[in-house]
Formats: sequence, C-alpha cells, structure tokens
Amino acid sequence: MDAAARGLTRPTIAAITGLEYSFMAKSSEAARLVPVEPGSRRARKKQRTRRDIFTAAMELFVARGFDAVTIDDICAAADVARGTFFLHFPTKDALLSEYGAEVTAELAARIGGENDGAAATLRRALRFLAARAAGNAEMVHLMVREAMARPVVLADTTEQSRSLVELLAGVVRRGQRVGELRREIDPVIAAAVLVSSYMAIVGEWARRAGKLRLRAALEQALDVVLRGLTAGGRR
Repeated sequence: MDAAARGLTRPTIAAITGLEYSFMAKSSEAARLVPVEPGSRRARKKQRTRRDIFTAAMELFVARGFDAVTIDDICAAADVARGTFFLHFPTKDALLSEYGAEVTAELAARIGGENDGAAATLRRALRFLAARAAGNAEMVHLMVREAMARPVVLADTTEQSRSLVELLAGVVRRGQRVGELRREIDPVIAAAVLVSSYMAIVGEWARRAGKLRLRAALEQALDVVLRGLTAGGRR
C-alpha cells in the first residue's frame, strides 16, 4: 500500500471529523474569501509587529519547546512590550493558529484573480500548501503536535480553517458555473472534504517527521475529490 493511503492516527481522525461536521452545518452559500489590499502605513506597521511576534515565538518554540517559553521570553525576542503582545494575541496558545491565517491569506492573493480551470486552480492551491508546509517543516510539526494536545487550540484551528474552505469553495463554484464541475454537489461540502483531507495528511506527515511524500499525498486527495473512488469515475 502506498504511504499516502495508510491509516491515520486517532487524534487526527477526531480533528477532521469535527471539521467536516462543522462545515456541513454551514450554509452552502458561505462568502468567498477576498484578499484585502494593503492599508495605511499604520496598518502595515501593525502587521509587521504581529509578524515579528509570531516569528520570534516560533523560533523559541522550536528551540525550547512550547511549554518552556513564556510570553516575557517572546516579548524580549521580538523587542515588544507585554501590552503590545496582547494587542495582537490574547494568549500564547493563539500563536499556534496564526500560521494557518497567514497561509490562507497568501493563497487567496495567489489564486483570487485566476481565470484558469477550477481543477487546475485547486491543484495549484494544494501544491502551494504542500510547499509552504515543507518549507516550514519544524514549525508545522510543532504546531500540529501542540494543537493535538490542546483541545482549545484544536478548536481554534478548526474554526480558522473555515476561511480556507470558503476560498476553495469559491473555486468550486467557478468550475460549476462553466460546467467543469458537477453542479449538484454543494461547493462548501466539496471544499470541506478537500480541506479535511489536507489537515489529516499534514497531521500524518508531521507525525512521521516528514517521511510521508506530502505533495504526492495531497495530489491523491484531490484526485479522489475530482474523480471519486470508482473505476472510471467521472471528473
């Protein structure tokens, strides 16, 4: 059996099951995420400060472990006051879901204006997600491990993943409008299945310390969504 198709851990299955139920309860007409244009100089400075805090925190977490790092340590490394930290993040745990927000925003900027086919856009989206995770392997491994150990963080991560589902659902809708994708399929459910697969595969990749072929596994997940499991499945 191919490594991408082997069984998943129980925590991973529980996480993606919760995600699927969460999105099935949402309206199929969830709004598509639209990338926001850069704002004022003050807004850009605020974003840079937030990024500096996040980067400093991740470097400390990877070097020392999440529990060994305090908020004071993060503030010192980022050269910000405690008050500034709390303007951006309500808790230390909140830092663990920041990566997902950054990735979704970057992906939205990349594919938001594309006019290519929906299947090709979805494939590029998953390749981007795979490359981003592989390029930040230590950080992603840490975040997956800590999120699985902290139900509140896992819930925040699941909630935040709605933005990624909404973004991909917009791509599915585009394909449905031109007849490329089946119109009877709820685009939010299709996107939720894809995002659930992505989360599960990344979780397994992190558990195996990068030994799973991430891009190949995500390509298989997309192929299942587009073609199904039956022989000669329709696109």
